[in-house]
Amino acid sequence: MANKNEITSGKLESKFNAFLGANKKILIIVAVAIVVAVLGLWIGLSVADNKADAAQLAIDNLQATYSEWNFLEDKTTAEALSKKESLVGDLSAIASKSGKSYPILKASYLLGLVKYEEGAYAEALDHFVAVAEKGSGTYLGSLGLYNAGVASEQLGNPDKAMEFYQSLYDTYGADAAEAPKALFSIARLHEAKNNIDLAKAVLQQLADEFAASEYAKLAKSRLVVLQ
Repeated sequence: MANKNEITSGKLESKFNAFLGANKKILIIVAVAIVVAVLGLWIGLSVADNKADAAQLAIDNLQATYSEWNFLEDKTTAEALSKKESLVGDLSAIASKSGKSYPILKASYLLGLVKYEEGAYAEALDHFVAVAEKGSGTYLGSLGLYNAGVASEQLGNPDKAMEFYQSLYDTYGADAAEAPKALFSIARLHEAKNNIDLAKAVLQQLADEFAASEYAKLAKSRLVVLQ
């Protein structure tokens, strides 16, 4: 005689088979939908990866092109001008896209460098500020701040330059490779304004916090002169 467990199991199996029979079409549709969704997700991720790889390759090539143009001794030749025009066009196409991806930030940064080389310091400043804001927390963000300071100096605005240098130090501290150079620039600008005590204070801060930096050595030498 079958025991109670076997009878219960048999009833459950019968109900399950009945459920499958009654809902076969629905279950097939659901299964197909799941497969399609997974396939769509996989395709979407593959396309996104391919686009990211293509964008990375494009900006790497443009970096190489910028380096070639930047090292030209004569940038006024037809070849140099043509290279620069093509470079600016390609960089602008990437930099104008929405988002904060590395290729977009790097394109804007390289545009800033091109404009700086041309002497278009106001345009360079705009690009560097955009990189600093969009790339906050990244190494490009700190580079943007430092170069925004340099461009501001070229525009005859040392106070604004000092703000950018100070912002770099306050935001990134020792995490930014440019921090010692930024502090040295702050001290230099204080000295230029005859704020000698402030200059000495910043130089001492630089010497204490970044003792291994070349700029710390410069700071120590300058402190001797200012004593």
